Formats: sequence, structure tokens, C-alpha cells
Amino acid sequence: MSVRSVLGRDRPHRPGSARARGTLSVLGAAGSLLMAAVVVAAVALALFAEVSGIAVLVAVMGPLCVVALALLGAAVLSSVRAAMRPVKRLNAELAGVEEPDLGRRVAVPSTGDDVEELAGRVNVLLGRLDETVLRRRSFIADASHELRTPLTGLRTRIELALAAPEDGDAGDTLRHSLGDVERLQQIVDDLLTLARLDSGEAPAREVLDIGALVETEVGRRDPPVPTTVKVEPGLLVEVNRPRLCRVLLNLLANAERHATSLIEVEARAERGEAVVEVRDDGPGIPPADRDRIFERFTRLDSARSRADGGSGLGLAIARQIAVSHKGRLYVGDGATGARLILCIPLARRR
Repeated sequence: MSVRSVLGRDRPHRPGSARARGTLSVLGAAGSLLMAAVVVAAVALALFAEVSGIAVLVAVMGPLCVVALALLGAAVLSSVRAAMRPVKRLNAELAGVEEPDLGRRVAVPSTGDDVEELAGRVNVLLGRLDETVLRRRSFIADASHELRTPLTGLRTRIELALAAPEDGDAGDTLRHSLGDVERLQQIVDDLLTLARLDSGEAPAREVLDIGALVETEVGRRDPPVPTTVKVEPGLLVEVNRPRLCRVLLNLLANAERHATSLIEVEARAERGEAVVEVRDDGPGIPPADRDRIFERFTRLDSARSRADGGSGLGLAIARQIAVSHKGRLYVGDGATGARLILCIPLARRR
């Protein structure tokens, strides 16, 4: 985590600023009073003076009007410059904020006006940008670590096979190498999927029966334990089929890795949503970890082994796809095992 040097703090008004504001007030008041006096005098002379007095009026009041306008102009110009000074300072501070030092913040003046509010909003945006950059760096580091593990195993096996080809079984070496390649391919596919989701890509959607899709996806798998399926007919949702299939695949794969003797899948309608539950009778998920399992590259202590094929991205991808469909994916309460619940809004019937 970066150490933030927070620059933005409320500061008392400086005496110079107070004097400047006092000067502006005096100039503005003097100009306004002088202009008012000129107008009143002009009206009085026009009403009560003789015609010859009009020339005197013009000769006397003309310079006074010029002086009054000059005072007003000076007051307006000074006010504009004073108002723009905090904006220029804010712009200068923003110019010095770069990615390596995103922990910096701009100074927030105690003016109680829009400039103070703007500076506060800028600091909020800088904070969000800082968090995004930190997440990106963490993601890159985690991805590099995940890719390094199968690459190292693959390289070691090939080097040993080349160094002593007569001592090893070529078929066994190729089988293990193929496993490493498959794991690499899975990680790369997951990373590409996350990149597409992060970019906000919106693929075409169609209305389909999610219950029928659940039955199809379960039927394609060869789980290590028995799997029961219970679905309601007519659960129509408007989704992207490949992405929804990816969610179901990830949920089923997660259950298969942890189930002891049974997996249960259920699809039903509930309060305007299609609800898909995937339950297993494995060790379950502690309440403290129910949100953490949806973070990228997260493995709980009971499932940290990379030999089981889990990349730590499956549930993160599943939740992000659910959210992109205005849905939810969360861990529900259960007496035993894990209970993952997917909710997608039902399609409007036409």
C-alpha cells in the first residue's frame, strides 16, 4: 500500500486575503455610491436647472461617470482574479500528480464556496484512481505468479527430459507437460474474460430458459459425486448465452472440487428473479470469507492447492458476469457445505 501524503487540509484565512477582500469591498462600495450620486444629481439638474445648465451638467458629470465606471471595473476585475486564484492553484497541484505518486491530494481551501467543494471532489476522484491503480498492480502481480507456476513446472520437465532422455518415460513427461499447458490455457482464458468484462463490452443477448440451460450444462459434466437437478419450467431471462454458461460452469466446477458425496442444483422463480442455487456437502465457507471468495486469485486455506485446477478466478468472473446482467451472486446460509446463489432478473413477457 502506498503512503498517502494528504495535502488537503482546512486552513484559516490569511490576513492578506482578508485585506484584499476588504479593498474590493471598499472599491465596489465607492464606485456604487459615486454612480448613484451622479444619477441623482443628473436627474435633479435635468428637472430644475435651466437649459444652459445641461451643458454644465454634462461637463461636470461626465468625468464623474468615468471615475465611477473605472472604480466598478477595477472592483470586478479584482474580484475575478481573486476568484480564479484558487482554481489556478488547484490546476497547478493537479499538474504535479502523476501515477507513481497518486497518494498526493490537492489543498482544500476553507472558503465555503464552490472552489472548496471542487477541491474536495477532486480528492475523492484521486482516491478512487489510487485504489484502481493499486488493484491493477496487485492483479498483474497475482497473474504473473499464477502463470509462473505452470511455466516453471513445464520448463523443469522439459529440461530433465533433454538432459537425460534415457532415464525418463517420454509418455509420462508429455502427460504432465500437457497438464501444465492446459492450466496455462485456463488462466489465459480467464484473464481474457476478465479483460473483456472490465472493458464494459456488452455482447448480444437473447431470451432463453435458464432452467433448461442448467439441465443442459449439468448433463455435459462428469462430476466425481452424484448431482441432482430440480428446475421450474419457463424461467425466461434475457442474457448472453456464452457468459451465462460460463457462470454455471464455474459454479459447478467449484462445487465438484469441494463436494464430499452430493451436489444439488436448483432453479426457481422468486420475487421477479430467476434463482439458481448450487449446493455441495463439502467443508463449507466460513462467514468471514463469504465476500473474499469473489475476489480475484483468492483461495481459502482449505483449497489453496493449485493441483486441483482452480485458478482463483472462477467465482470472481461469475460474480462480475452476474452483475453485468443486473443480477447477483452470493453465498447463502446453509447447515452444511457451501450454498452459492445466482439471481438474474426475469425477462418481461411480451
